[in-house]
Amino acid sequence: MRVGFIVGEFPLLSETFVADQMAGLLARGFDVEVVCDRTKGDDRIDRQSEPMATLLARTQHWWRWAAGLSKFVRRLPPRLRYKASTALDAVFARRLNRCDVIVAHFGQNGERAAALKKWKVLKPPVITIFHGADVAIPARQAVLSTQYAGLIKHGTLNLPVNDYFRTMLLEAGLSQSSTTVHHMGIDSLEIGYRWESWEGTQLVVTTVCRLVEKKGVEFALRALASLKASHPEIDWRYDIIGDGPLRMDLEKLALELGLAGRVTFLGSLPHAEVKQRLRKAHLFLLPSITASDGDMEGIPVALMEAMAAGLIAVSTYHSGIPELIEDRETGLLAPERDVSLLAGKLAWAAEHPAECERIALAARRKVEEDFNADALNERFAQIVIQLAAQGFAPEPARHVGVAEGLADPSSAG
Repeated sequence: MRVGFIVGEFPLLSETFVADQMAGLLARGFDVEVVCDRTKGDDRIDRQSEPMATLLARTQHWWRWAAGLSKFVRRLPPRLRYKASTALDAVFARRLNRCDVIVAHFGQNGERAAALKKWKVLKPPVITIFHGADVAIPARQAVLSTQYAGLIKHGTLNLPVNDYFRTMLLEAGLSQSSTTVHHMGIDSLEIGYRWESWEGTQLVVTTVCRLVEKKGVEFALRALASLKASHPEIDWRYDIIGDGPLRMDLEKLALELGLAGRVTFLGSLPHAEVKQRLRKAHLFLLPSITASDGDMEGIPVALMEAMAAGLIAVSTYHSGIPELIEDRETGLLAPERDVSLLAGKLAWAAEHPAECERIALAARRKVEEDFNADALNERFAQIVIQLAAQGFAPEPARHVGVAEGLADPSSAG
């Protein structure tokens, strides 16, 4: 069975969940091909090891030999740009009709496929996976229903990564029957669980993220400054791993708040060093917020990884995060932008390491049970099989045998 993935840029280190889903289908015997606008030359991605080597060998630019036209098309006025890009998509869409199912990551790529369905150029059923900005920003701008008008009429299945986004999509006009939640997950078996109490020692707080507005690092700094003032007896340090457009502003803020001796901006680090630093940390702080342009998180993979590793996740009631974290059960949550309550959560954690051990164990179980990448990839494989079984015949009708042991397609949830 052949599955075609439509993505914008591939591969991206910030979108490992896309490659992991592709790898999950490969491992189950599916034939995967990738169509994208740009290939990313990121030295941090190992392009020689499997499954990435196989995926890259099956990756093509959407417009193939005409890819150079993209710069010209982007400079056209919006309406003409849409017509030109759709025409070029139609010219090069034929090879996608060799697939049994099309999977588009991010709503804009799903809408692109839906335009071809509208003109009867693209034949396979289209699954669109919504992740965050592709729902939240057009919802803030009140254009969600118009931006995805094609998917409302021609999309086969829509899979937002959390229930918060599903509600937004239903309000925009997508049907109940075509829209269901499908979480992203992690391989918790690759992450060793380790609990170490901070009683009698320095509390190590860590954040790993891109330094952009929605990550809420500003409020992490303000909450820690409040903690320093209200609980001077608590010994803590804060390590921030990652880079981004707000780094200079955040470094300046840390100085203004008097945190220079407690906060370290480490920048982007190799994955091995990130793992090493996480093993030495106690709390993982990610107070996500809705950005000024409406951008939101889905359910951050970084939180899942921290919880699997035994860290106490401290975050916010934001987007789908409460689907992962229940306050005082699997982590700690405060309202968005509430510095006082966030500082209170940090103080409580610092003063209750014994109770936090119970939370850490429950968090590990939550990730293993509900955000297990292998189980989620199995469910996704069944969804693909079920759609393909509804009667579409690809051209040419060539199928690769699916691995033995898959459940009946009717069991897909």
